Amino acid sequence: MRALFNLLGSLLVGGLILLGIGGVAYHLFREDGWLSKGLGALWEAHYEAPFMTLTLLIAGFLVFKALHSAQIGGKRESKIPDFVLFSFIAIGIFFFGRWLTTGQI
Repeated sequence: MRALFNLLGSLLVGGLILLGIGGVAYHLFREDGWLSKGLGALWEAHYEAPFMTLTLLIAGFLVFKALHSAQIGGKRESKIPDFVLFSFIAIGIFFFGRWLTTGQI
């Protein structure tokens, strides 16, 4: 019986992770999604506020460098993989709740 609960718990957590990744990917890459809106806003800001655009690009580079230096999945001292995993579980819970209440992801 304990093995059955462990299996069901693992399936639930795995499903929430997949729902989180799928929901983010859907909203990111769909037409008029987050990526197109964000890149459009960045393109507009390039002409309106070039200093802000440069600051965002440098901040993005520094975040990428920090994640790369942490070697996600390589070292066990890093808490970044756990944070990413729990973030996708929380996002999966959000999308599941949204699906239950509104009927759409």
